Amino acid sequence: MVSMLSVIYQNRMRLLYLGLVTLVVTAAITLTIPNYYKAETIFYPTSEDMMKPEKIFGGSTTDLRFYGTDLEMDRLLATAQSGAVLDHLIDEFNLSERYNIREGSRNWRSKLRKKLLSYYDVKKTRFDGISLSVEDVDPIVAAEMARSARKKISAQTAGILKSAQGEMIRTIEENVTNKERLLQQLRDSLQHLRQEFGIYNVETQSEQFSDMITRLESNLQKERIRFDRLSSNPRISRDTVIYLEANLMGMEEQYRYLMGTEGEESPTGLRRFNQGMGLVDMLENQVEKENAQLSYDKIRLKNYRAAYDSPYSAVFVIQEAIPPDEKSWPRRSLIVLGAVFIALFLGVLGLLLVESVDPKTIDRIRKK
Repeated sequence: MVSMLSVIYQNRMRLLYLGLVTLVVTAAITLTIPNYYKAETIFYPTSEDMMKPEKIFGGSTTDLRFYGTDLEMDRLLATAQSGAVLDHLIDEFNLSERYNIREGSRNWRSKLRKKLLSYYDVKKTRFDGISLSVEDVDPIVAAEMARSARKKISAQTAGILKSAQGEMIRTIEENVTNKERLLQQLRDSLQHLRQEFGIYNVETQSEQFSDMITRLESNLQKERIRFDRLSSNPRISRDTVIYLEANLMGMEEQYRYLMGTEGEESPTGLRRFNQGMGLVDMLENQVEKENAQLSYDKIRLKNYRAAYDSPYSAVFVIQEAIPPDEKSWPRRSLIVLGAVFIALFLGVLGLLLVESVDPKTIDRIRKK
């Protein structure tokens, strides 16, 4: 330890000159390095609920969220590092000229991206926000690049969600078109069945048939009794009996028509009604069901279109990027002090190595 201090003391002037030279040279070099300024913007992800129709217009069982979850956070972080955002900054701010990388040269786009990433940083804050910072020799340009990058990230993310929403709208539109076509076919079939079986209102006509048959049966029974008694009375004229018989036959024919006698090729009356009642009732229910579903899909489509056309920002801005008034680097004093320290350390180390070598060895080396 004593010998080491002795060596340092004996060579103190050499070390002093080394430190001074290093200080001057390093200071001169650092002065050639331009000042860089860092502009930072902080934002939070917006929840996807802000563009979901069921959340916007009601109908959802859960509350509307304004701030996004980790899923939205990861999507923004991934988008921020994507080539689309980097290329947007490269093209908008002409970074090929700014970073002195000629367009069209070999791998110029990749070189520009790597260069940009050395000044461009996106990270998650301790408060679960996103910090986006850009460094540049011009503080105004640094702020403009940070704002432009954030807007591009928001637009890119919103575009992805809008694209998915557009696909959903096209699916619903196709579904509505198919349902309208199906509903028209069902209505045509229902109209054909109504004409074939003479059914226009199942419930009303069923009550009418029941009333008519009950009333006709009662009248027919009375007319039969009346005909039997009057036809056996010799005092009743033959013309009256013929009239009563014709009236009775007409009522019986009317009853047979209403009841629809078995064995007829073209059923009539109640039999015809019963044959078509089930089919008509089934089609009416299906038409009603499809019509209700179509109305629901049209309302849903209208809400999706309204949500799609409404403006949506994928970020909540907490801190806007403004031109910084202090440089972020280089820290010249730290660079100079670090260089002087390293130079002195290496100088002392070199002196100790020289002193540790045997003088005889040095003489042999010199003689050779």
